[in-house]
This record gives sequence, structure tokens and C-alpha cells, in this order.
Amino acid sequence: MTVDPLDTVSDTATEDPLLAHVTLAGFYPPPMGGESLHVKQLAELLRECGVEVDVVNLDRSARPSREYRSAGSRLGRMRMLLGAAGSSSVFHLHAIGHNRLSWGVIAAVALSVWVRRRAALLTIHSGVFPSYVATFGPIRSWLAGRVLRAFRRILCVNGDIAATVRALGIGPQKALVISPFLGVRKVPCLTIADEAIANRYHPLLVAVGGGDRDPGQGLPTIVQACRGLLRRFPGAGVVFLGAGLNRALAPLMGEEDVRDHVVCLGEVSHERCLALLAASDVLVRSTFADGDSIAVREGLALGVPVVASNTAYRPAGVRTFRKGDAGDLEERLTATLLGGRSRRSAWCSAESAEGTMWRVYRDVARERGRRVRLAAWLGMPRVVSRLAR
Repeated sequence: MTVDPLDTVSDTATEDPLLAHVTLAGFYPPPMGGESLHVKQLAELLRECGVEVDVVNLDRSARPSREYRSAGSRLGRMRMLLGAAGSSSVFHLHAIGHNRLSWGVIAAVALSVWVRRRAALLTIHSGVFPSYVATFGPIRSWLAGRVLRAFRRILCVNGDIAATVRALGIGPQKALVISPFLGVRKVPCLTIADEAIANRYHPLLVAVGGGDRDPGQGLPTIVQACRGLLRRFPGAGVVFLGAGLNRALAPLMGEEDVRDHVVCLGEVSHERCLALLAASDVLVRSTFADGDSIAVREGLALGVPVVASNTAYRPAGVRTFRKGDAGDLEERLTATLLGGRSRRSAWCSAESAEGTMWRVYRDVARERGRRVRLAAWLGMPRVVSRLAR
């Protein structure tokens, strides 16, 4: 018998009042990145299951919205963040962890939840996190470990991140590897304009930019590979998706023969991105660093062949090429396209992290419940009041 993860969450939220309210803090669309998309989808799933959710958008350029709270100044964001961390029943911070600003936010939240005895989770999204932490000396490593211990769980999007967290002194029962991919529920239809693009190119490649370093770093590799690919597939075309790619692509479009086979749509909605992925023959991801790309997971879920750079982690089913090697990318794309995989109108499901996420929330809520009962048994009403709020 198959159990729908959403049914499990709904039951948990209904039966356990300690999981009735969750605050999510992190980046939120727009722009549409891995962390921001994950936070948005997680908020939607929790709300659908009856959990009250507040979102604190840490993007300083965020526009006012009913979907989240935000502040333009750094001081305002910190006040809002610490206030939410101190008043939430379960607080879930999302961070990259590969610069001082991110660690400053993590440390501030850790101090707040430790002082106020709150249940807090931390998700680390950046594939650059391990190399950044590797620069820490003994004192900084010790301090980082002390900061991370304030969180009930550290959710890492790949194994390398988890290994780095564990090396800082966090036990394996607290440092968990959980993908940020929460499934594909529905595939939207192509817009009229996008359908014209899909019909113009055969085969159609969709390249999703992003990554944890410069989003445009892998673009020259794709453009160079396309020059060779067009000799075998003269009708091929590449659609580039992602914020900031128009400016990065402009100097690479010098030759007219390549320019006629490239369309850069830049930042698009998630629904439009899914529709284009479903219509494509190959999804290309040419980043130099990734935590766990949601776009790659979505391509696999949609049954689209995925060719991606060999960053620290790629899920099963991805065909990898050497980072920055246009010749290797061309070979992988050629082999994939010659494999006879046609575009699919139907999509297939893929393993998502919904069920695992629900179990983490449930376990943390139950731990809070045990602390409340213990404080009540010891005759500590003030502690009970603080923990149960």
C-alpha cells in the first residue's frame, strides 16, 4: 500500500499541536533559484496540510508581498529574523554557508534559539560550503561546531556537505542528507510563444543556469559545444533559462550561425520552466558548483535526458561531462541525442524528499513535546510556558 506523504503531514499537523506553526527563513522567489524555489514549495506544502507557515525573506531586494515578510535594511532583516526565531514553535533556516554574511546569520539564529530554547532546523544548500569550511583554522572550526550544535537537525543537500558538517563535531543523527527536491505535481502547458520555439528547433536543448558560483561560468562551455553539435544536428537549438544570463551570453554570440540557434529567456516563472523542460529533448546543466540542482531532479522526473557537469554530486540517471570541457559535453550530447530518445508528452514521478522532510519535522516536534512534559513533571511552569509557545 502506497502512502501519500501529504496525507502523513496532514495527520501529523492535525494531531500534534507543536507542529501547528513553522517559520521558514531564507531566500524566496523572485529570482528563482534552488534555495528560493525550495522554500516556496516547502511553504506551499505545509500550508496545504494545515500547518500555519510564516516566511521570512532574507533577500534585501525583495519586493513587498503577502507571501512573506521582508526588510530592506540589514538591521531590519536581523531584527525580523531574530524575532521570528524566538517566537516560532519550529524555526527552519535556509542558508548557503559559504561566506561570512551567511555564517553571521546562522550564528545569530543559533544564539537566539539557544537562549529562548526554541526548536530550530538548518538547511545548507551550497555546494561550495565544503571548500569554504576547509579554509577554517582550528578556532573557527571549533566555533562553527558550537554554532551548529544549537540546531536540532542540520539538513544537507548532498553527502559532501554532510561530511563537512560531521567533521565539525555534529553527529550523524543530526547531520542528515536530504534532497531539496519536493517532486513535480503538474506539468503546465507551453505558452504560444514557447510552443513556437519548441517547434522551431529539432532537437531542442534547454540549458538552466545558476549554480553556487558565477551563474554564467558554464555558458561558454555550452556555446562551444553547440558549434560542434550543429554540424551533426543543423536544426538544433538551445534555450537558456536563468537570471542574469542575457548579459553573460551577449559577448559569446559573435558568430551569426550560433546566434540563430540560441534563445535566452533569462528569468522565467517556475511553471514556464517546467513546461519548457517537458518539451525538450535534453536538459543541460553546465555549472561549476552545485549543492543538489532541483532543475536536474525535475528533468529526471519529467523523463527528459539530463547531461550535467561532474560537480560534487549528481543523482543517478544523469550523464555527466567534465566541467568546462566543451568537447566532452559535445560528445555526451551527441550520444544522448543519437540514442533515439524522443520528446515525451507524459511525465513520470521521481523520488522526492517530501516524506523525509515530514519525518524530520515530526521528530523535532516530538522532542519538544518530551521537553514540555519533563518540565511539567519537574514543576517548572515558566519553562513549560516558554517551550509550549
